[in-house]
Amino acid sequence: MAKKTHIMSDETGRALVEAVIGLGARTVPIYDEALGYYTDSSIASWLGGMRDGKSYGIKVPKGSAVACTKTSANEGIAVPTPGIVGRPAVDPYIGLGPFIHVDVNATVDVDGKAHVVAIDGDGRYDPHGKDVFVLTPTLYTVEVEDSSNITIIISDTRRSDMSVQPGGLLPDGTVRPFMLYAKYPLSTDTDGNPRSVTGAQVKRFVSHDIGVSLCKTASTGYSFRNTADDWYVKTMFMLKYATKNSQAIFTGCTGYDIQCSPTVAESGATRVIIAKNKADALIVGSSVILGTHAPTSGTANNDRGNSYNYDIVSGACITRKETYDSSNVAIYLDVSKSFDTKTTYLLSTIPWACGACDDVEGDGSPTSCTDSKQPYKLQGIELAHGMYEVIGNILLNSTGSGWDVYVNHDTKAEKSGELADGAELVGHLAASTADASVYGLYPKTVGGFMLQQGSGASTTTGVCDQIWKNSDTATGLREWLSLGDLWSGGNAGRFGANCASGTGNAWWSCGSRLSANGRSKG
Repeated sequence: MAKKTHIMSDETGRALVEAVIGLGARTVPIYDEALGYYTDSSIASWLGGMRDGKSYGIKVPKGSAVACTKTSANEGIAVPTPGIVGRPAVDPYIGLGPFIHVDVNATVDVDGKAHVVAIDGDGRYDPHGKDVFVLTPTLYTVEVEDSSNITIIISDTRRSDMSVQPGGLLPDGTVRPFMLYAKYPLSTDTDGNPRSVTGAQVKRFVSHDIGVSLCKTASTGYSFRNTADDWYVKTMFMLKYATKNSQAIFTGCTGYDIQCSPTVAESGATRVIIAKNKADALIVGSSVILGTHAPTSGTANNDRGNSYNYDIVSGACITRKETYDSSNVAIYLDVSKSFDTKTTYLLSTIPWACGACDDVEGDGSPTSCTDSKQPYKLQGIELAHGMYEVIGNILLNSTGSGWDVYVNHDTKAEKSGELADGAELVGHLAASTADASVYGLYPKTVGGFMLQQGSGASTTTGVCDQIWKNSDTATGLREWLSLGDLWSGGNAGRFGANCASGTGNAWWSCGSRLSANGRSKG
């Protein structure tokens, strides 16, 4: 008996067509009932119908200057104006072939092949119960280097000097029919499975080694955040916003370190009453923990990683703030059961939950893109929640004479506590004789990883982001913690990283996200 396939129902098909008609779509995807997903070929054809065939470039200076120059078809396209809730972004890239992106539910099989099981607007889409990815066309790219600039060019159509984008080749060498990027940071469900869903608190206390076991990289197609995922957001940002300084546009949650004790004790509460000046600094929608702040032995400290600082509420969103009296404000939390509070307890901000930017239309943050307190959305992907994100297929190695950067292209080979067989050496960190911050001048893609090059920049020059590293005489392996945490400030950003943590070092400030691109030929 032939397999049953059908184009979407009239109602869902119409909704989807209307959603993308402005993008120039000429076909709709075909859902295969027997397989339980849209056929890969119909998704590819759908994206192909929106292809424009143009080449979009950005000329990136290799020196300390941060402003970039748009070239080729990118020349003359205005820099977008990011949005906030209630004020949509103004984005001239909407509908342009390489920049098209659509939210979908998807799965990845053991061979690394992704399958779209639902598309936003088709009646099957579920952002809470199914993993959410941002679907994009597979891009083609080339980087042209001269003495002064790196020019990055992308297209949705291959030209003779271009290669498939990082992560665009499956392990068997075939080109992916489309790309998927996790829309949300990593969370876990009640069974401990890694997820990319809205409304969940982010998974804290992860590391490179935890990623290997949590995602079961040896036996599944999933992995932690990947260099392909990293390349996409870096490239899209520079092409659209024409600057190396990501924090000039989106600071991310890098200055939201608030801790305080309740001012009024209560029983059976779902709120915490705190001083007004502290409450004024808290943002509705952000996440907090509450702890007894009472260790079983020794002296308490305020580190969010200590269990006594989250033993009452391990993670909850602020739903509203209400005046309690002239000096105090009640902070209400989305908890499933009530709790008691004492004035000796400690309330602390933590990284924002998944879905913080769901109500933002286009690129942007909930209420401010530059207040250093909020995550942001770029090309549909939520970023910078106030934690580092482990890039699971990068490890650094030093034998005492400097730090080498290795990329493992097929995460099936990823290992805990050691380099994967066949990992590619893609570069080196700038030299330092002590533990230090180094600031690169410009980015360059080697082995699929867009890495800082050069040294001597700052938070306002070059790529404007810090890499924190151990001295060149130190030895061993280190993980790559990208972005920044609650108090990284100007040191954080798209090119920022902490490279001084061991492969199994897991703390509250460390998270990641699922990747559908871990199994790749490179």
